[in-house]
Amino acid sequence: MHYNLPALIANKDSQTVQAAISKRINHIVDEAKAEAKKIGSQLNGGGTISFSHLLKKSKYPTFVYEKGQLVFWSDHTVVPDLDFPPVVDRPAALSNSFGTFIVVPHRERAYQLLIYIPLQIDYRISNDYLTSGLQQHIFQNTQAKLVLDPRANYPQVRTNQGDFLFALDLKSGRKQTGHDGLKLFLLASGIAFYIAFSALWSNRLLRKEKFTQGAFLLLSLLLLLRLALLALNLPFAIAEIRLFDPRLYAASFWSPSVGDLALNMLLLATVAWASLYLFNKNQVASQLKTISKRHSRYLQLNCIVIFYILLLLLFKFYHGIYHNSPLSLDISQTLDITKYKIILLGTIFVHAGSLCVFAYILSTVLSVLISKEPKMWPYQLLGAVAALFIVIVVVLQVAYLISIIITGVVFWLAVMLSAQHRSAVSFTYRIYLFLLLVMAVSAFTGAIALYTHYQKEILAYKQNFASNLLQGNDVLAEYMLEEDVSRKIAHDGLIKMKMMGPYVDAAFIKRKISKQYLRDYFDKYETNVLLFDSEGRTLVSADTTASTLQELINRYDKPLTRTERKNLFLINDPTKFNARMYLKIIEIPLGNRHLGTIVLQLTLKKLLPHSVVPELLVDQKNSQLFRTDFLSYAIYEKNQLVYSEGEYDYATNFNKARMQSIDLYRQGITQDNSHHLGVQDADGKVLVITTENYGGREILSNFSFLFLSFTFGLICCLVVYLLFNRQYVREFSPNFSTKIQLFLNFGILLPLLLVSITTASLVTSSYKKDLMMTYEQRGESVQQNLSSLLRTDGLLNRRLLQSKVTDVASISETDINLYDRHGRLVVTSQPMIFEAGLLSKLVNPAAFAAVSERQALRVLLDEKAGSLTFNALYMPLRDNSTQGELQGFIGIPFFDSEKELESKLIELITTTMNIFTIMFMVFILLTFFASRALTVPLRMLTEKLKRTSLAGKNEMLLYKGADEIGMLVNEYNRMLLTLEQNKVDLAMREKEAAWREMARQVAHEIKNPLTPMKLSLQYLQKAIAEKKPNTEQLIDKISHTLITQINILSDIATSFSNFTSMPEPKAEPMNLAAALQQAADLHNDPATAVILKDIPAEEVIVLGDESLIVRTFNNLLLNAIQAVPASRKPHLKVALEVQQEGRTALVTIKDNGSGIPAEIRNKVFIPNFSTKYTGSGIGLAVAKKGIESAGGQIWFDTEEGKGTTFFISLPLASV
Repeated sequence: MHYNLPALIANKDSQTVQAAISKRINHIVDEAKAEAKKIGSQLNGGGTISFSHLLKKSKYPTFVYEKGQLVFWSDHTVVPDLDFPPVVDRPAALSNSFGTFIVVPHRERAYQLLIYIPLQIDYRISNDYLTSGLQQHIFQNTQAKLVLDPRANYPQVRTNQGDFLFALDLKSGRKQTGHDGLKLFLLASGIAFYIAFSALWSNRLLRKEKFTQGAFLLLSLLLLLRLALLALNLPFAIAEIRLFDPRLYAASFWSPSVGDLALNMLLLATVAWASLYLFNKNQVASQLKTISKRHSRYLQLNCIVIFYILLLLLFKFYHGIYHNSPLSLDISQTLDITKYKIILLGTIFVHAGSLCVFAYILSTVLSVLISKEPKMWPYQLLGAVAALFIVIVVVLQVAYLISIIITGVVFWLAVMLSAQHRSAVSFTYRIYLFLLLVMAVSAFTGAIALYTHYQKEILAYKQNFASNLLQGNDVLAEYMLEEDVSRKIAHDGLIKMKMMGPYVDAAFIKRKISKQYLRDYFDKYETNVLLFDSEGRTLVSADTTASTLQELINRYDKPLTRTERKNLFLINDPTKFNARMYLKIIEIPLGNRHLGTIVLQLTLKKLLPHSVVPELLVDQKNSQLFRTDFLSYAIYEKNQLVYSEGEYDYATNFNKARMQSIDLYRQGITQDNSHHLGVQDADGKVLVITTENYGGREILSNFSFLFLSFTFGLICCLVVYLLFNRQYVREFSPNFSTKIQLFLNFGILLPLLLVSITTASLVTSSYKKDLMMTYEQRGESVQQNLSSLLRTDGLLNRRLLQSKVTDVASISETDINLYDRHGRLVVTSQPMIFEAGLLSKLVNPAAFAAVSERQALRVLLDEKAGSLTFNALYMPLRDNSTQGELQGFIGIPFFDSEKELESKLIELITTTMNIFTIMFMVFILLTFFASRALTVPLRMLTEKLKRTSLAGKNEMLLYKGADEIGMLVNEYNRMLLTLEQNKVDLAMREKEAAWREMARQVAHEIKNPLTPMKLSLQYLQKAIAEKKPNTEQLIDKISHTLITQINILSDIATSFSNFTSMPEPKAEPMNLAAALQQAADLHNDPATAVILKDIPAEEVIVLGDESLIVRTFNNLLLNAIQAVPASRKPHLKVALEVQQEGRTALVTIKDNGSGIPAEIRNKVFIPNFSTKYTGSGIGLAVAKKGIESAGGQIWFDTEEGKGTTFFISLPLASV
């Protein structure tokens, strides 16, 4: 059992798939049966069958026969055998040349109903529109082969009644099973666990502050994982996921698919994140401030060069995507948006995000370094680097790189200007503008890369086109027709059998030859197979090329058409240079000396301007890379125009003098918005191929597309970030300038977006209406030309019909299908449409109902062939001689209708995008300057308010505007006037209060010494009265006391006199270091106090009154010494520090005293307050006044029991 387990699992999977398909099939069959009964009940009433009525009842392709004649059909895309309907009495699966179907029969009296359920469609051609294979809605992702033999040993699908339908050969193709899903799940889980493990291991190092080791460990583990996935070709090796399919994109081992490219970009984004993380954690910007000037300039040069290398890699990245993928991102060529294009655009967006990170690091480094350089140095360096690169580009002749150099110059100019005017823009807004700048750089580089890719591709295409056009004969085709194709066809037993039978299956023979023998190389030829019997008569009654073989030989067997090979003729039209037809006659032995004949008619396909060959009929390998409706060409012989084709008027517009230019034959020349390339053959003939010039408009369109895509991606990322960080939204408090910018952006861009969408919608509707009118006009023209085909007994004979229809189709540049009155195809200008099985030979039933039953003059319908949607116009062909009796239907399919509409929409959408992008960028700049202009008065008002004080002089604002800001300025000026008046009143009140306080203080200070003087004198008076013996000693003692108190009164009077008569401080340059040194030396007595000095030797120049500042230092030093208790010796520290950032000088005087108690700290600088018995309380008040008059500040920091530190900050004088 263990060894059979895989087989058991596979068998179980097959049964599961078979059961699911059987369930869906039976559901559809039951619906078809019910539909057949419903339609049959409508037929039961007899009378004429109404297409209009029955079409409403039909869901599946339904065909109704009456006595073997087809009388109704609901679908014209399914191709049944019209003349020989299948004979079935129960649901059965049948196969024909165009696919496999389930036919559900139902009989209702004289009517036989057949409902076709397509199982598999088989087109002759494979391209973007036509894909053969099983029906997706039935088989889903199952890849299998349908086997119609009930004896086959495969899982069978039967009806609910047990009738065999088909068997499934699941081994014939790889199928998606549950195991693939399980493998993918296990792989994804393993990768997720590996990444989680790597992140956790790295995070452990980061927590230990081993930032570099942690980041490199994470990157190494992720790189190892990426290499393993590439080496093992995962996940494509275990499941054929379309995203990892090399057919969508394959560049190299590193990027074998779109999915791998996306993984690479995610890895690059991780590298970018790690670089930014290390840049911030290692504080690289701070370390750059200490490097030498020489190393700084080397680093600046490296930053500029590295960014140019990044731009070159970016260009190669874009060019690789355009060159290695069939997915076109050129918005000027196609509007088709698929999920894989969206993934590719997302990958490009991630790459742009990584570029933003690297560019931010480089610009930050350069901004820090140039802050120490002269103002013009960075621009000189940038100019020198750019000039050097331009010389290299010119020498190497890679002109397209000049745009990359200019892009780099613009980027670095923006960075340098921003660095030199950093204060003009807030940090948040700088980041916002920086992201837009880098995304614009990336988008422009992408547009240039696409332009370069397009120029190379169209140059190669034109050269190949010219080679095919100028080639006289196809040597390889002639050899293969003679040595390979003819022999195989002549000896094909199945073809012989089909030609010998009573009924010649011409369609089978043609299909077999086309699909089996004329493949690959012959796909560039349009093939027609003619069949003739042994007597030379045509075996296909509908064939109008020739009625007999001899007629065909007489027409083409001429000396000019014969080749070196027998029965092979080459017919060239002398009036055209692109018309080549081969005619190969192959004799088929049919026994009894009878020979049948097969004639191969190979006409070189051309997809040129106004070609009626629809894009549907071009195989994938032969599809055109470019829209050929813009291509024109001309032939010149001896500088004379001999032939031209296309819309370009060579006789009028092309300058023949340019044919002497070498550039015309190398890369082409541009003239009058057209690009011309010349190719000269051996005979001297010059072929000039012309296309519309792909230039500035297309570059702008692709730039706009990429830039708007990046902007949309940035907005989506921001929305996701805000959803997961809602706290940031609540805490977000933008300043007034940011609010103005946001409101202006939304207020302008949102209406612009709405107007653009509305305009595009209206113009699109107008385009569609005009397109429909054009189709109807062309249809009426065709109808008038074909009206002559009628005669009294119906349509002309088939050969004349074919010739007339072909001529009218050529003149009107349309495809024409002519149907008889019963809706069957009679002739067509494009038989390959029907031979390929794209359409059946029945008119659209909706058109039959409208024209035949409702008498419509015309009907324009939407039709579909494969995945191509197109318009088809149907018109009646009536005979006026028989009172307008309907003779047939004219069908004109406009296969290019979708292309025409798309070309109009491309022009509209690209124009709208270009306008929107330009307006967006302009408004970004306008909102920036507008916000600055609006906030200048506010900033000026802010600066004035900062300087507004009661002490200094306040200046009024000058603003002439009468707006809200003007009102605010007027109110401010009015407030200043009120403030000045209040200052005067306050000064008077303060002066009166000060004098009252001073009088009180003086009285208090005088009273203190008077009291002991009074007591001493009273005591002396009593001693004298009592005639005490120690009177003289007492007199002496009291005299000394009185003298001491009198000295105290004198000091008090002197101090108050000095305070009130203190002159205005002078503001003169002075050496602060010398003044502090002088004061410290004056008090530096080792016996009484120890002073530690930290004063710089160089001059420190400030503006101030030197005498006042010196007295302040003396006062602070004396207070510091006196503040130390008698129990310890005073230790003072005096320091002077120059702070360059704030352009200030900081003086520090620290003592080891008792400190200042908390309750009196707020009174230290109040006049007349003192903690000393002999203090006047004036010293610190005078010091504060002197320091503030010099523009400085004084404050202190104290701790009780440990000491006090006084700080004095003074602004440095500008040298």
